Amino acid sequence: MFCYQCEQAVGGTGCTKNVGVCGKNEDIQSLQDTLLYGLKGIAAYAYHARELGAVDKEVDAFMHEALFKTVTNVSFDMNQYIDLVLKCGYINIKVMELLDKAHTHRFGNPVPTEVETGTKKGPCILVTGHDLLDLYELLKQTEGTGVNVYTHSEMLPAHGYPELKKFKHLAGNYGGAWQEQKKEFKAFPGAILATTNCVLIPPENTYLDRLFTIGVTGVPGSMRIADRKDFSELIKKAKSLPSLHESSSKKIMTGFHYTAVLGLADKIIHAVKSGKIKPFFLIGGCDGAKPGRNYYTEFAEMVPKDCV
Repeated sequence: MFCYQCEQAVGGTGCTKNVGVCGKNEDIQSLQDTLLYGLKGIAAYAYHARELGAVDKEVDAFMHEALFKTVTNVSFDMNQYIDLVLKCGYINIKVMELLDKAHTHRFGNPVPTEVETGTKKGPCILVTGHDLLDLYELLKQTEGTGVNVYTHSEMLPAHGYPELKKFKHLAGNYGGAWQEQKKEFKAFPGAILATTNCVLIPPENTYLDRLFTIGVTGVPGSMRIADRKDFSELIKKAKSLPSLHESSSKKIMTGFHYTAVLGLADKIIHAVKSGKIKPFFLIGGCDGAKPGRNYYTEFAEMVPKDCV
């Protein structure tokens, strides 16, 4: 195991043997690490929900309980940690529901939507991260300015929400996975807005001078947006930079919200009963950044045509 949670850690760096200085074993440490990973995800969802005015007392209380129990070494009881990790899964689902309701209340229920991956001629801004409220405010402020706005990576689902897709200058999705951003941001000629996690420190002499951060994001040397109500400096920067060229490419789909699926429930049930659809597979993860960590892609490609 490796544990560096307290000041008693061996050598002031970390306990690496089967038992730590405090007496915990590697099973307890593993459960504590699992809990901390879960809390990271809960914190992200809860933050976005709170920005949209949605809070849940049970979610907040669990964050306090789990952090206190884990990072301060107040418990070494394995059964307690197993229960807490299982509860973490329940809270994770609850906070996802909280954020989903906040999103749909503000932006409408997503609908299946084709998204352009080509580019339009003109000044441009690329938005990466997950904060739909930041994107919405930017779209309002850029409307009629001639500046096109593109989503990047995890921001792709924005195109399915009615209150976002109504903006004609939401031009498409640029680039792919977050780990490719250093290459993709360098190639993108316009201004870039990082709204949440998965923003990397740019290589020297590339795009730092046109990278803006907001909210929880921060990159040394980037320009800072203090309030989403004022993107004027970002827009000004975009207009001063070279334009994108017109290019065509394939279209991709997004917007498969559960409400869209439920709207087809009768057709899906009929297809199952008639044998046209057999098993359903839920892929709850994404591939890793390193070569060889592409299990989910391979799994999806291997699923038979009569499955969903």
